[in-house]
Amino acid sequence: MTTPEENLGPIFARPTANTVPNRAQGLGGLVPGRGTGGAPPPQSPTGSTPPPPKNPEGAGETPPPAAPSGDTPPPQTPPIAEEPPPQAPAEPPEAVEAEAGETEAALAKTKHRTTLYVSPALHRRFEKYVRAARGRTNTSAVLEAVAAKNSTTPQIIQESKVSAAAGNDLFPEDPRAVRYLGAGPVQIQIAPTYAQLQVLDTLTAKYGFEARATWIAPVLNAFLPGKKEKVPE
Repeated sequence: MTTPEENLGPIFARPTANTVPNRAQGLGGLVPGRGTGGAPPPQSPTGSTPPPPKNPEGAGETPPPAAPSGDTPPPQTPPIAEEPPPQAPAEPPEAVEAEAGETEAALAKTKHRTTLYVSPALHRRFEKYVRAARGRTNTSAVLEAVAAKNSTTPQIIQESKVSAAAGNDLFPEDPRAVRYLGAGPVQIQIAPTYAQLQVLDTLTAKYGFEARATWIAPVLNAFLPGKKEKVPE
């Protein structure tokens, strides 16, 4: 195939006064990739045409929806309410009363040690009486005497009253100078139960005393066998 000859005359023609020859005109066809004035495509160092640029990261993806505008905040999930811990079912009144009765019964059996003060002579009579019977104790001997003289205790107390300072019609006697038969500095240890001690305390308040030994000593003096103490004449 024969390539037609291109006319190069205008390129090498002598310019006229009003014209400037364009020596590049007509040579566009001789340069590869140049056509009608477009720029040649860029080439890589190896001579091959680079691939088209990739889309930037995220291009073509659907953007996330924008947050709604306005003052109204988005709806929130309500917090889960904490449930109170399970409670044990209430005990019926019968069970509560039964438990209280058991506690009171156990308390009534509890021993409570207490001390009585008697005279030396009464203390000797008391020990002799306790040793006279097998199984008799200080506590049982005292409770026995109180029960035996319960009906006459007020009379025994009145007849056992001894005044160290004589009174007169104008001035009453000094309570600190009053003592009762059987009272003294010697100790007698007893251990009644709580219920028994409650009875003794009730009788103490009934007779108008603060200390149990004040009225128990004259009762023992009247109850125990042997020589009884008497009010001096």
